[in-house]
Amino acid sequence: MKIICCFYLFFLCVIVSIHADDFFTIKKIDYYSQQPPSKVGVYRSEKNLIINGKSTVGDVYVPCLEVQISVKDVINRNAIFAKAYFYDQDKKLITILAAPSPRAFHADHQFYDWPEVIPKELPQFIYFAIPDQVLQQTAWSVIVVLGDSKGIDSHLYPPTTELTDYDYPEKNLLQDRNGPPIERKPTLDPLVEHVEQTEDTKHSQITLFMRPPLGMTDASQAQGVLCMCLVGDTIAGVKKQLQGFEQGQDLNRILTFAEEHKLIIICWGSQKLWDPSKNWDELDPDIALKADKEFDRSSEAWARGIKYFIETYGIPANGYLLWGQSAAAQYACRLALRKPEYFLAVYVHIPSSFDKPTPEANKVLWCLTTGELESGHGRSLRFYAQCRDLGYPIIYKAIVGLGHTESPRADSLGKKFFEYALSVRDQRLALDQSVADPLAQSQATQTDIGQLHPWLDTFRNPLFVGDIVNQEMFPYEQQNMVPTGYRVSLPTKAIADAWSQ
Repeated sequence: MKIICCFYLFFLCVIVSIHADDFFTIKKIDYYSQQPPSKVGVYRSEKNLIINGKSTVGDVYVPCLEVQISVKDVINRNAIFAKAYFYDQDKKLITILAAPSPRAFHADHQFYDWPEVIPKELPQFIYFAIPDQVLQQTAWSVIVVLGDSKGIDSHLYPPTTELTDYDYPEKNLLQDRNGPPIERKPTLDPLVEHVEQTEDTKHSQITLFMRPPLGMTDASQAQGVLCMCLVGDTIAGVKKQLQGFEQGQDLNRILTFAEEHKLIIICWGSQKLWDPSKNWDELDPDIALKADKEFDRSSEAWARGIKYFIETYGIPANGYLLWGQSAAAQYACRLALRKPEYFLAVYVHIPSSFDKPTPEANKVLWCLTTGELESGHGRSLRFYAQCRDLGYPIIYKAIVGLGHTESPRADSLGKKFFEYALSVRDQRLALDQSVADPLAQSQATQTDIGQLHPWLDTFRNPLFVGDIVNQEMFPYEQQNMVPTGYRVSLPTKAIADAWSQ
């Protein structure tokens, strides 16, 4: 027999459905005293069940409540609670169920448990087995509460009296539905997709993906953000690369790094907005100006997308790591030059062309790897020299015998570089907070030849220096063994060891 909860009076519905806000909603409560034809409900496994005169193991139906719920935005199940308070006919508390019953059987003929991440505005069902001491009562009632420490929704079954006549611990969380809104950061989905318009006719939009570390649902648990620009012909292709650890996939090493360091990944696809075979100073001036304007629009759309993730999910607002390879490395470099305030460090591999270094980007840590056989090798050397003149803390490595392809050796150096960058994150924060214009501080002193000093002491006085042409490494005390123009600072032994491989 199914007894349906009847909300027949509007004013009574208002009374029993007062919300602290509208984030949580209990839509209805149904009571099943016996197994319905759909077999929906709660079951208890019994070892000595007698069927056809034989003792066997089977499932026995248990009288239960079916509660239909929904949430305003996606949220982790562990962040909320659902409880049932049972009362006798005198409104005296009989017992409490602190959580829904785990072995519920739903209409799809599968045992059902509400999901770890509760989807946005999609009805869900939870079940409470009626305790034996409640079933022994001649009349009973129940209050189901759904919510968190900020607010709840609660419903009374059967709705024959007023909810306000009952006492339960969460009652103080009930307020007028029209009260001030309660702020909650949405739970992180395993993959969030967001689109921003670029106002450019050629590339009208940029699609950003956000992927938290596996199992992470609260952005406050993240240790930082790793931005990744990927090469992909389609949005679906970029998404597919990001979603899994595919066997042999080049991205595995950088994805694993993000997991190990609890970094949220922000990812997007590279867009061809320039000639990939020329540096900024090799382009026709009119073409270069047009490319600059197009990329400016793309980078502004990127920043709006980042602002959305910051405001919606509470991800960190800056201190990001940035990674890219090949054409995506070109995009990453150009983005960091325009939006240095977001980035702590940039590691790029085999970009074949480069934009003009900006003075503002010398507060970002840079690592550039390429191959001596790569078509852009000469252009990368010119970019490195221009960056050094502007005081960039930059590491450069051209791998012998390597062309335009990925390299485990380069990835090893990039990993050590990113680990180093995370270790000096507080120093970068102090730099940004020390003066209103960090650039003014970084330009405070110059060398005799007019080259600016990097702001980090470990780049001004590193443990080792490398010769980027002859591929040799020396202790800092022997830096004069390397001509100034060939010299690269190697700030830690781990970086020096990876560089010299």
